[in-house]
Amino acid sequence: MKAVAFGLTLLLAVCLGTSSAAPLPPSQDINLTAFANGALRESVSSEYGGSWQARWITDENPKTGWATEKGAVGPFSIVISLPERSEFHSLEFDTASVDGDGGRRGAKDIDVLVSDTSATAGFTPLTSVALKPGKDRQHFNLTKPGAGRWIKLVFKSNNGDPEYTELMEFRAFGTQLTQTSLPANLSGTYSSDLYGSFHLQQDGARLNGCYEHDSGLIQGGLEAHLMRLTWQQGQQAEGKKTGPAIMVLKRDGKSFEGWWAGDNSNEWNADWDLKKVSDTVGSCPNWNPRSASGNIVATQLAAGEHARMYGINFDLDSDHLRVDAKPAIDELLQALKANPTWHVSIEGHTDATGDAAHNLDLSKRRAVSVKAALVAAGIAADRLAATGLGQTKPVASNDTGIGRAQNRRVEAVKL
Repeated sequence: MKAVAFGLTLLLAVCLGTSSAAPLPPSQDINLTAFANGALRESVSSEYGGSWQARWITDENPKTGWATEKGAVGPFSIVISLPERSEFHSLEFDTASVDGDGGRRGAKDIDVLVSDTSATAGFTPLTSVALKPGKDRQHFNLTKPGAGRWIKLVFKSNNGDPEYTELMEFRAFGTQLTQTSLPANLSGTYSSDLYGSFHLQQDGARLNGCYEHDSGLIQGGLEAHLMRLTWQQGQQAEGKKTGPAIMVLKRDGKSFEGWWAGDNSNEWNADWDLKKVSDTVGSCPNWNPRSASGNIVATQLAAGEHARMYGINFDLDSDHLRVDAKPAIDELLQALKANPTWHVSIEGHTDATGDAAHNLDLSKRRAVSVKAALVAAGIAADRLAATGLGQTKPVASNDTGIGRAQNRRVEAVKL
């Protein structure tokens, strides 16, 4: 089986188990079964394990995927849950990178079913497809849209391999029909097999905290189903590591499925899972929510670094700051008040979706909005600059939802 190389970065995605009945406005189709959009593998009847788990068909990377156990007898099934009730318009499958000769391990005949009931009941047929061996982006439009919260793949055959059945990527394109509000309280302490206890403090859309591994710090924010964090490890300049993680809140509302990757890498490691053990935030030796060390933005600016403030959210395609952006702006405000000689530039960034000129203008207006909020709170205007960079300074690939989520951001940098 293939091995996947992994790096050292992080960005955190969140999705909720309950949905409001409020409909979403009309929007462009998205890949509903992408991990970056909140999709989770709920069950799989057979999987090889390691870097060949069913979760890899949701990472938007056609080089990683799922394989059955050796010699397992089908049919096989994978169930994927979505954070919102959604309408499906088309499906897509990748098989070009399956192992073996001639694509024989690639899945062939697949039934696709959808449910509004649960991960185990209420499934009705959506469509059936027959895949070609060794080909990516095999696209199937649905003659009649389907809707639900759970989607099930039933693999009835492959292309002749007696040992394994494999699929590299699955995409279900469509629109979300509901919109869940942000989680009320993610604050607390979480256990993690990978990096020790994880201490998280939520304030509106802002997230701060630490984890008990190599002086780990986190800072970030919530955006729809995305909890996006910048992490930092190590205290000495030569040994310091930093980057962005994605985690999805599982449907039980108590645990996270977490992914992390290397800087500027599309290859993700899916092993930073968390389970909430206490509503008490707690602390680390290098971070306490009630001390100056809790202001990670101030720490980053003092070190001459760009501070990525993922908790500053705006209305869709607008420069209007959302109410939940206030705590993140207040964190920058506190840093500026505590350091009256600092001059800071506010930078707006977008992903590459849409028109580049529009994105440039939007990012500029968003940076100006953040500056205006700081001025209104008492910071002298001549201490602040505001600039829009649009999609020109990505920190990750725009080819995936995970990368686009990292690229939508506001940054502050000390002048």
